[in-house]
Amino acid sequence: MDTIIGLGNAGCNLAEEFLQYPQYKVYQIDSEKRKTEANFKKMVARDSHELYEEKCPSMKSFFKNVKGSVLFIIGGSGDISGACLKILSYLQHCKINILYIKPDLAVLPVKKKIQNKIVFQILQQYARSALFEKMYIADNAKLESILGEVPVIGYYDKLNSLLASTVHMLNVYSNINSVMNTFTPSGPTSRISTLGILDPETGKEQLFYDLEYPREKLYFYAINHDKLLSDNSLMRTITGQVKNKTEENVQVSYGIFSTNYEEDYGYTIAHATYIQENEI
Repeated sequence: MDTIIGLGNAGCNLAEEFLQYPQYKVYQIDSEKRKTEANFKKMVARDSHELYEEKCPSMKSFFKNVKGSVLFIIGGSGDISGACLKILSYLQHCKINILYIKPDLAVLPVKKKIQNKIVFQILQQYARSALFEKMYIADNAKLESILGEVPVIGYYDKLNSLLASTVHMLNVYSNINSVMNTFTPSGPTSRISTLGILDPETGKEQLFYDLEYPREKLYFYAINHDKLLSDNSLMRTITGQVKNKTEENVQVSYGIFSTNYEEDYGYTIAHATYIQENEI
């Protein structure tokens, strides 16, 4: 992704995490002022989802320099998310990827739950129809469980840091040469996705969302360069882990990447064709 766009408080907070990486240009849209004024669009505060959609201003000038691949970050429970489709219409010339932050539904009032469900389902349908490249889902409750105990002050900062660093590193490894890999192009309908981290020693994976009916899983092993040269059992370990992850109707692939870090680490991406949480 070349450009990061955050909508609303949750989207902007996560987008700000990408300011530390020089590879991205970051844009923010919110109804309240942000710490970073560059590439910031302030929308008039509205009282409802519907009014944000109806009164959404033109984004043509704001997005005039945006091109290439875009990561659009949104949390659907906020009122401002009602404007998302109109905002996205100004990005039709770009390759749009959605990063959807799923809130902890257990603590949301009914109105927010309904708003979240509407936006969540609509964006998935757009992704499934290939109007977006991918829709990545991250569940705050899952992020918290991965991190363990998180203090109240800085709670969302910790969650956002984990999510942003994972997105960034997967973006890096998706655009550099591997030592070896078995990756193949993703299926044309596999557009509902999530990310996760992988322990390269044990093979344990922790996804950021409980993706139902995954069709593809990709594993990224980032291994110290010297270890790649000297560890004669490493290939057997990695292929053994990948074989153990093989499931019926799920295509599994992996890549091995050389790093200068002392510690090895890993990431995973899962893709599905199935619309998530689509209860009738």
